Amino acid sequence: MTVTILSTERARTVFRYAVMAVGSLFLLGTSSSSAQTIRYSKPIVIFKGGVYRGNWQSLDPKVAAVTISTPEPVTIEYSNIKSRGRLIYSAFHNANLTVRNSRGQALNPNTPLKDYKTPGRFVHLEQFRNVKIENNELSGTSGIYLREFTGKFKLGQTIKILRNKALNIDGRYSIGKEQYSKTGYHLVQFVQFNQIKNVSGAEIAWNQVINEPGKSRVEEIISMYLSSGVPSSSIKIHNNYLQGAFNVQPTKLSYGGSGMNLGDGSSRTVAGAAAYIRAFHNQIVGTNSGIAMSAGHNLLAYENRLISSGYLPDGRAIAGQNVGIYVWDIHNDKRFKTFYNVVARDNIVGWSTPLKGRASVNPFWFPDCSRDRNGRSLCQGNVSLPGPITLGRERQEYVRWQAKLRASKVRIGVLPPGR
Repeated sequence: MTVTILSTERARTVFRYAVMAVGSLFLLGTSSSSAQTIRYSKPIVIFKGGVYRGNWQSLDPKVAAVTISTPEPVTIEYSNIKSRGRLIYSAFHNANLTVRNSRGQALNPNTPLKDYKTPGRFVHLEQFRNVKIENNELSGTSGIYLREFTGKFKLGQTIKILRNKALNIDGRYSIGKEQYSKTGYHLVQFVQFNQIKNVSGAEIAWNQVINEPGKSRVEEIISMYLSSGVPSSSIKIHNNYLQGAFNVQPTKLSYGGSGMNLGDGSSRTVAGAAAYIRAFHNQIVGTNSGIAMSAGHNLLAYENRLISSGYLPDGRAIAGQNVGIYVWDIHNDKRFKTFYNVVARDNIVGWSTPLKGRASVNPFWFPDCSRDRNGRSLCQGNVSLPGPITLGRERQEYVRWQAKLRASKVRIGVLPPGR
């Protein structure tokens, strides 16, 4: 497979004419069983900025398929990436990365349990300046991990994760050739912000994530761990469709995961806490808990739809089924004055707990919701749908999502060249 590399200066001019050949091979190679077989190259290390297109594969769980070792702007597009380890990786190089219109597939590391290896992250960045992950398709990966943002918004540097499709975010440990543990796992997410501080313009939007029981093990689908926007620019998490969050044995084991956690991690300082995050117009379906708000300040969840029947697709009840939305100072951070202005309002929640009774529902738990000057809870306007919430109701949410995409003229996943 030939790797096409364009200089940053020439990329926009050449794009329309040069992408067609590589893009066509990419789309043909993954769209049908009769399509042309993809030819993979060995892992690549990128030392120079530019636009890169190719197909890369790593069969060594210790080696990423693509490694970024430059602070210069790098774009990866119309590419196929497979790996037994990380797919795209950069650490301590102040990466400026765009990944778009590409497909990533994680392979079983094929290692013994003692190595504690999970499927690789689609993108894993530590100490980076800028990242855009747009219109990609992920299969079996352990998601997107971002730690320590070093960029400057005045230079246009931020975080954008938009219009991607992901199937089966998986943190199960490998226990040998094509086998995964039925008990052991690492905590992974579709998106994990880890100590991303004071970022402006950050957005996670219009992504579709579907996890299947027995083929995935996600903790929160989206997690904001000790991460923050700024007062003038909250981190925006909106118009995502998040379906399924399961333990490795969902009918037997307890489980603390959720659709999203907007404030994860305890902090003794206001500056260190999760803060200035807004989640709105999301659909969260069939997860243990829908939205968790367990730490931080200036967090707001509003006008989301959360639907869960408490059953697996085959009709078995889920042991860890919990609550639709909660606002709970789980670490008792009020003692440090770092938990405040945390509100969930105007959400629609249908959250069944069938192991407690056929019509039992548990939509909200707001022991630590912020209050106005008169002592009234600000968690107002939330609507609980009557039970039982059925699997049919869950399926209707996906139909609603598809209609929403059409009405908004949003196209998710890999787009044909020229779009």
